[in-house]
Amino acid sequence: MGIIEDKIKTDLMQSVYADSIGIYEFIDSRFSLSEEKRDFIIKKINTLNDELLIILKDVKLS
Repeated sequence: MGIIEDKIKTDLMQSVYADSIGIYEFIDSRFSLSEEKRDFIIKKINTLNDELLIILKDVKLS
């Protein structure tokens, strides 16, 4: 992979993580959640981010 492609992927993943924070904040501000539910949501969002990273790591950009 080229340096430019790596930079694009890095920027993309940073955007995904930032959007994930926004999703969590949106949910947290609109629902009355227990700490257990908050932890569960955070774990699910982190799992999604981790799986996306694994998938996108070796995929070529078009």
